[in-house]
Amino acid sequence: MFIRIVLRVALVATALSLFVPNVSGITFHGDAVSAVATSVVFNLLLLSLEWVLGIVVFGINIGTLGLGVLLTSSLKFVASLLSPSVALYGTAWLLPKFLQITHYWPNAVVAGLVVGGVLWVTIPASKKRG
Repeated sequence: MFIRIVLRVALVATALSLFVPNVSGITFHGDAVSAVATSVVFNLLLLSLEWVLGIVVFGINIGTLGLGVLLTSSLKFVASLLSPSVALYGTAWLLPKFLQITHYWPNAVVAGLVVGGVLWVTIPASKKRG
């Protein structure tokens, strides 16, 4: 578990310093320490966002006696694609000294897809199968 967290922070720090600045409208200023700090903030925001989305989906499923699964399964898929971009935009809002994003659409969405693709590596194989 600890190794997965360290790997996740290292992958996001690498993506923030190498890949994300290649997206137009996004700039990253800083060294390796600031990349790790920005990565920790990003991972905390992403984790809290996933918790909130999980609680909302659980409430919808319980409130509709299970029929909400038809609605929430597609919403969960879209939310899983867009949640890294929301967390990245929130990170830029919290740490404007290190990360700057000009617009949410399309800059943060594309960068979120890049970071989400990099984070896909840390998902256990049992969850990737469905």
